Amino acid sequence: MPDGLYSFYLHSDDHTDIAAMATINTISQPLRGEFIRTVATAGAVVYQADPRLPALIPVFFDGQLSAVRLSAVMAMVSGTWSSLTGLPDEPDTWKPAGEMPAERERRRYTLALQDDRGSERVETLLAGVSSRLRGDLLRNLIITGLALHTTAPELPRLLASLPVPPATVSELQAIVRQMVRAEPGGAGIREAGETENAVSPVTTSPGAETAGIKKNMRRAFGD
Repeated sequence: MPDGLYSFYLHSDDHTDIAAMATINTISQPLRGEFIRTVATAGAVVYQADPRLPALIPVFFDGQLSAVRLSAVMAMVSGTWSSLTGLPDEPDTWKPAGEMPAERERRRYTLALQDDRGSERVETLLAGVSSRLRGDLLRNLIITGLALHTTAPELPRLLASLPVPPATVSELQAIVRQMVRAEPGGAGIREAGETENAVSPVTTSPGAETAGIKKNMRRAFGD
C-alpha cells in the first residue's frame, strides 16, 4: 500500500465496531475521508497524553460516549478521583445488545494521511509499533476519535488542530471540560472544588467522600 495509506477493518460481530461503523455512516461520503483522518489524529493526541486511554475508551463506547463517562475514564487513568465528586446523574440508556448476524462480515476502510502535522503524529505512532500490532493500534486510535465525536462533535477537530497537544491527562481533561461546556446544555463536568465555591461549605468525612466517589464510578461505568 502506498505511503500514507492504511487500511483497517471493522467487524459486524463486534458491538464496538458496529457502533464505530454507525458513527462513520453519519458523515456524508464526500467528507468521510477527512473525518476519518481527523478522528485518527484526535486518537493520536489522546495516546500522547496517556497510551492507556485509546485502549480503554473503546471499551466504554456503545455508540455514545457521554462527557460524564469520558471524565470517569480519564480520572481512573490519572488517579484524579476528586474530579469525580459531583458528577451529575446519567439517564439509564442501557439496552440489550441486538442479535449478531449469522455470518461474520468485515468492512474495509482506508485512512489517507497527508503531509501535515496531524498526519505526522499518527504516522509516527504507527511506525513505532510492529506490523503485528499496527492494526489494533490504528483501530483503537480511530474508535477513540469516533467516541470523542459523540461526546462533542467539534472535540476531535479541536484536538487534531492543536499546535501543542496536551502532554498529560490533566491537560486533556481541561480541554474536554471547556469543549463540553461550549456545547448546548453542556455543563456536566465541573472543576474540582467548583461546587464548593458556589455553595456554603459542608464538612464531609473522608469515608463519606470515598463512598461518593465509588458511587459515581459505578454510575459512570454503568455498573
